[in-house]
Amino acid sequence: MAGTDTSPITLLLANSNRDEHASLQSSLQAGGYNVLGVHNGRQALKSFYQQRPHLLILDAHLRGIDGPRICQEVKANNQHYVPVIITTEPDSDWLLDETQHRADAIIHKPVDNTELSAWINSLIRIKRQFDRLLKENRQLAEASRALDLLKTEIINNVAHELRTPLLQVKSAVSLLVEDLLQDTPPDQHTVAKMATQAVGRLESVVENISQLAQSHHIRLAPVIVDEAFDLALRHLERKWARRDARQRVEKRIDPELPPVQADKRALARLVQLLTDNALKFSPDASPVYLLAYQHTPDMVSIGVQDFGIGIAPEEHQRIFEAFYLVDGSTTRRYSGAGTGLALAQLLADGLQTQIEIDSAPGRGSTFWFTLPVSDADDLLDF
Repeated sequence: MAGTDTSPITLLLANSNRDEHASLQSSLQAGGYNVLGVHNGRQALKSFYQQRPHLLILDAHLRGIDGPRICQEVKANNQHYVPVIITTEPDSDWLLDETQHRADAIIHKPVDNTELSAWINSLIRIKRQFDRLLKENRQLAEASRALDLLKTEIINNVAHELRTPLLQVKSAVSLLVEDLLQDTPPDQHTVAKMATQAVGRLESVVENISQLAQSHHIRLAPVIVDEAFDLALRHLERKWARRDARQRVEKRIDPELPPVQADKRALARLVQLLTDNALKFSPDASPVYLLAYQHTPDMVSIGVQDFGIGIAPEEHQRIFEAFYLVDGSTTRRYSGAGTGLALAQLLADGLQTQIEIDSAPGRGSTFWFTLPVSDADDLLDF
């Protein structure tokens, strides 16, 4: 029987022996199958690409192109699962090496029609299950993309609604701070400093929310690391909380460093977040180094090094959790919402890399990750 599904099953039968071909075709048609018949390998490939049958039955010794070679091409060049049965003599040497045929079933001659029908029904059931799962997977992927777009739109709208009033607050605080510094005694300048720092922290949170949306749209291409570092430093200079700390940051880049495969904006933001973290947790007079060197012929290592308080080994994984703070007390010394490193990890995931930490309490920290060197073919269009 052709199976419980009412849709017709089309088989492609290819056999150069016309007597064998006629016998098999008659038996298969009697079983309810629609049979396309050809007598050589080139006709078989042409008919397969034109007619797209559900299953192929190929003789191993077809003229023109033999059955194993046709099977290999069908398996290699088609996204959908296409079952293939090969008929052959029992003593064929190539049967010992599955890489020479990749067939789903091998049936020895003379072909037993009952055995052939059982294989066809079994493979067709597998194909239908595969096609159904593939369709469901595509539907899930489309739904996931739609949710990502919705999430990005919500995040962008929230960031926009926050950024507009923040600009007004920032301008007002700037004017008030200017008046305070001019018209009040030095012991009251602390109020101005607190207001400036508070606006800086709020600005940082809004930027992180905005970058969260961008982390879902990373496009990999050749990137010059030095340019990404410069972009990261420009981001840093625009932040109130870190504007005066820019002079502490020093680039240390291998002069022969090749371009890497990355997204320039994402890489810059990742470096900026790590640099911001390094400045926050290190003394005001200590340097912060942006490092880049070719680790292997195929990989570049990028890092941010500070000489601050360091991180205990048990905290190395937890610091990447959203809203996690090493010091969560209300009197903690270091400000922040605990989102910077969580966002850095999201960006690293989008760049297909992993942030590693070399740190211990009292001896500073180095956050580093690796990126692949751009392929030569990519550099031709760079």
